[in-house]
Amino acid sequence: MIPLVVAAGTGLGLVQALPAAAAEANPSIELFAADGVTPLGAAVVHPGDRIVVRGKGFDPAANTGGLPVPVPPGVPHGTFVTFGAFSPQWRPSEGAPTAARGLARADTAWVLSESALQRIPQAPLDLQRTVRKQWIPLAGDGTFTATLEVAKPAKMPADGVYGVYTYGAAEAVNASQELATTVRFDPAPGVNTPKPSAADLVWPVAAGFADTVTGPLSGTLSGSGGAAVRDKALNFEFDSAAVDPSTGKGTIKYRGTAVASTRFHLGEIAIANPWIEFTDSGTWLTAETSTSDTIGADSLRRVRLAQLDAAAQPGRTEWSQVPVTFEPTLSPMSLQPYAAQPGAPISFRY
Repeated sequence: MIPLVVAAGTGLGLVQALPAAAAEANPSIELFAADGVTPLGAAVVHPGDRIVVRGKGFDPAANTGGLPVPVPPGVPHGTFVTFGAFSPQWRPSEGAPTAARGLARADTAWVLSESALQRIPQAPLDLQRTVRKQWIPLAGDGTFTATLEVAKPAKMPADGVYGVYTYGAAEAVNASQELATTVRFDPAPGVNTPKPSAADLVWPVAAGFADTVTGPLSGTLSGSGGAAVRDKALNFEFDSAAVDPSTGKGTIKYRGTAVASTRFHLGEIAIANPWIEFTDSGTWLTAETSTSDTIGADSLRRVRLAQLDAAAQPGRTEWSQVPVTFEPTLSPMSLQPYAAQPGAPISFRY
């Protein structure tokens, strides 16, 4: 079970909603194609397409209630703007549960004034970083422009309606900001849909890893730059290999960055560019990992993650379900509970 428990000391388990901010007058949004000029209207969008959202009438001083992290109580919490598939009864002000709102958290914009952003603490945890990853400036006159990348939500209600939605961020409740504009979405690949990454190295990390991140930690698992998450396993693309054909010893390199994060990125670790190293002392899985539990891919260093039960074999290019044992010393610290323990089997090819 991955700890990623940075959020545990923040009091999330004791949160009670603060009183809702007074609703401002007439917030509204307009949707445009990726050029920011052409009204989106009834145009069909596909995964990877972009929608430009322009809002007005959003009071920069509103939404001062909600979760106490990452935005402190009394500081405007801002507004989430997202593409997703929501139930007809989705509004937080009407008591709709989170499950009624199917969205891709990584592609959700966090609209907030810069003055409010600057009031978010940077120590002992850098909570400003949490918001900046999604931040869209809200001007003093209540206007903003956000660009959303269209993606089909991994989880969505059966009666979900695709569209662009806005609502109070970090559990701030403000009925006047709960807006919905229907969008015609076709999940089939379009001209802007990213090509799937090859599954040349497949590793679920450990039993229950993905379920813990997306379940109790209310977080996400994502991949980029040659990495993807499929069937609860990290997938990486082959990059290059330098292997002695006579001994089978050498290094097979893969590319991509996988990130596991808790809710609001209060805990965030990355595993990037893994290598399989066949050496005289054994076979090792190394990777670039986060230098702290809250830094994600912003700061990485290469470490040994695990030893593999797979000897070098001349001419062999594919391995399946290889047993894994984690190294006694692991970093970042949130991986320490796995130290010296069996991991999930790994499969790789080149």
